Amino acid sequence: MNGVPMMQAKLIPYLEFENAKEAITYYEQVFGATDAYRVSPTADEVEQFGLEPTMNLAEMTMSGGFRVMGLDIQCADALMGQPTSSTLVSLMIAVDEQDSEGVKALTDLYQHLLKSDIKAISPFTTQTAGGKMGQVVDAYGITWILREQPMLLDN
Repeated sequence: MNGVPMMQAKLIPYLEFENAKEAITYYEQVFGATDAYRVSPTADEVEQFGLEPTMNLAEMTMSGGFRVMGLDIQCADALMGQPTSSTLVSLMIAVDEQDSEGVKALTDLYQHLLKSDIKAISPFTTQTAGGKMGQVVDAYGITWILREQPMLLDN
């Protein structure tokens, strides 16, 4: 890129919730999320963010995360105000259509989501551009695009 040195970078979705502790549990139960973790804020961090000192720190999440199909997603409580959902950003999980294991895992995830409180926006069907795609909206208003497509670029 025009003299800019190549570096290793990774884009990681970062979600804010009214209650990230509950959200993490939701994603474990509904999406089969793994490797979940959460860290509560310290008393110093509560002061730094101007939060009420009487808040139950054990119930708050300063940082947390989980994996869906091996992909990192990080999250926290929305400490700076009420979170709002937006249609400006969607999360897409894409697998190479030649990766039979990945395609099966994606198809299984979509079928599992249909059996939960997920709202299907579009069915997981073959697309004109190739591969299959389906879209769902979770209980937090986040749109998830599940896509199998021709050859993916390396990370």
